[in-house]
Amino acid sequence: MAVDIIPSGQACGAEIANIDISKPVPDRDAETIYRAFLEHQVIFFRNQEITPTDQRRVCSIFGEVGSYNRPKDRQHPKHASDEVMLISNVVEDGKVIGAHPDGEMMWHTDTPYLATPHKATTLYSVEVPSVGGNTKFSNQYAVYEALTDNLKSELQGKTAMNCYEFGTTVKTFDRYDRESVPHHPHPVLRKHPETGKTAVYVCPLMTEEITGMDEEESKNVLSLIYSLQAEERFIYEHIWKVGDMIIWDNRCLLHARTDFPREQRRLLRRVTVSDDHAVMGA
Repeated sequence: MAVDIIPSGQACGAEIANIDISKPVPDRDAETIYRAFLEHQVIFFRNQEITPTDQRRVCSIFGEVGSYNRPKDRQHPKHASDEVMLISNVVEDGKVIGAHPDGEMMWHTDTPYLATPHKATTLYSVEVPSVGGNTKFSNQYAVYEALTDNLKSELQGKTAMNCYEFGTTVKTFDRYDRESVPHHPHPVLRKHPETGKTAVYVCPLMTEEITGMDEEESKNVLSLIYSLQAEERFIYEHIWKVGDMIIWDNRCLLHARTDFPREQRRLLRRVTVSDDHAVMGA
């Protein structure tokens, strides 16, 4: 039976149905899945029972599995891996076994502080709370289209500095310490290497300034963009169920996490896909 693509009806997102990803995916289905990924930006599979090996194999549809680029001491040694990161508040031996254990997480894209950010991210849900802990996605193609022509023109060719201190989920300060955290500039307006479409490529959690722009103007422009990114018309919100696997395109999406009860367990497995395309301005 051929796979079905079921659009979310929201700003992005689609379910991939009629497939068991615990088994090797036929080439024809892999091509359909990849096209859906480019078209809908974030795709998901429901009711799956997969191992970390299965998850890595599915990632191979999209490219090479990315390396785990966070400090190893932030994950329980029993679960340390070069490729699989746990997102979890589960405690073993008095230690939280994963990263980003509790609370909300601000809008961001993954690894923009690297010279070559990861192309895509996957999450597989093992345990989820009864309420909250949802993942929201903001369509940055649509945000770009919502910018005024004057602002598009002003941002053309501009770069922004992206920084991140591992473990930060809500940024309550003006700047990271660039002497001690990874950081890298990237175009504010990014051309997608496969679709050719333009996406906004800044985010509240990790972007600090637009290079070469007056500080006050940079703050005002970024604040305007951040407000747009959070508007519901640009968002798909994924409400997790156990057995969901989701993959999204970091080149044209932001994501965020909603809060959830601290006493409830949440455990997801994260595997990323590396990119062999350089980041290009629009």
